[in-house]
Amino acid sequence: MFDLVVLGGGPAGYTGAIRAAKLGMSVALVESSDVGGTCLNRGCIPTKCLLHSSSLFASRASWAECGVSAESVTFDESAVYARKEGIVSSLRGGVEKLLAAAGVKVVRARGRLLSAHVVEADGEKLEGRFVLIATGSSPAALPAKGAENALTSDEVLASPLPEGDVVIVGGGVIGTELACYFADSGRKVTVLEYAERVLPFFSKELSTQLSSALKRKGVDIFTSARVTEVGKGHAIFERGGAEGRAEGVAVIAATGRRARVEGIGLHLAGLPETPVQVDDNMMTTTAGVYAAGDVTGGIQLAHYAAACALKAVGHMAGAPVDTDLATVPSLVYTSPEIFTVGHADEGARTGKFLLGANGKNLVNGSNRGFIKVYCDDKGVITAAEGFGDGVTELAGELSLAVSRGMTAEDVASVIHAHPTLYESVAEACEDVFGLATHKR
Repeated sequence: MFDLVVLGGGPAGYTGAIRAAKLGMSVALVESSDVGGTCLNRGCIPTKCLLHSSSLFASRASWAECGVSAESVTFDESAVYARKEGIVSSLRGGVEKLLAAAGVKVVRARGRLLSAHVVEADGEKLEGRFVLIATGSSPAALPAKGAENALTSDEVLASPLPEGDVVIVGGGVIGTELACYFADSGRKVTVLEYAERVLPFFSKELSTQLSSALKRKGVDIFTSARVTEVGKGHAIFERGGAEGRAEGVAVIAATGRRARVEGIGLHLAGLPETPVQVDDNMMTTTAGVYAAGDVTGGIQLAHYAAACALKAVGHMAGAPVDTDLATVPSLVYTSPEIFTVGHADEGARTGKFLLGANGKNLVNGSNRGFIKVYCDDKGVITAAEGFGDGVTELAGELSLAVSRGMTAEDVASVIHAHPTLYESVAEACEDVFGLATHKR
């Protein structure tokens, strides 16, 4: 018998397995595909690899201004994907070595629960005092006739598309990131979004700014558009009572992801075959059975999944982890980038700094964007957001501030190095009191 059997090898699964092993538990991890899950193999990392290449290609428009001249600059998509595969393979190999070094038994098989404490892996039965369900999620099916004609994000990231226009159904995080990649690499892109605006779960200001940036790249955006049919290279949609048609070499469904619960034997562990419900310690209603990550149907972010797994393992091992699961930074790697943290109250006291007045931002070739903080009546930072090139790297300081209940004055009182992008955080905090140095 193992102390812990983990079902799934994504960010939640492998992080939980390694931590449990380091706490002295015997651990088996069951994964039928590559360790690293969606994030490493078919999501976060591959997408960012592609976006890095396309942004470099798009930056050629400003080279002359920086004194750099080059002729016949081309975009070799085969090389882009090859580089992506190399990085993914390297990181995946690193995870495999970490699991081996920790003494985790990795079982390469499709697993399913036989009971609350037994996992079957292609005929082999693994018994554990505890079980951690971390089977992740799958791309959600497009609710339209001919949905099978649309490609999923998994398929798009696996290999290059033929040359030509692209239609993306969904203007959320996945859809807008893919729109940036294809537009910056030279394709014509059409985005069809069911909601009234892209990034509907972000602030209206961020949504408006990104929509404008995408349109400047030549992306056609149709909001309040309901796709009714997908054919080979086209999508039919309804908008404002009229029917429209968008054409391209491919239609990509970027309409979210759903918890992967089918076929893993949840009912045999006393659980319904729905996103797995958990308490504050990630334990299900069945004693000894925990769940973390996308399978719980909550926030679908790799760093949140890993944090939840650590919370679960800490509870199992009697070594509680005091992780603030309520403060979760969300990043969008569009061009420009976006970050949000906390829960913004539109009526809150705010401080804002425009990145056009930041020296490092201008040196880097950008004059756009902003950092904004939201505070309660005592000046405590309750939320923050940013829009601009490179702002995702600023999420850490503001996440810490929100999590630890710091005030805008607390953050502003720390010397921020110059010239840096992150000194804009201090200026935004100073602006809460109308004291930002570089703001009129």
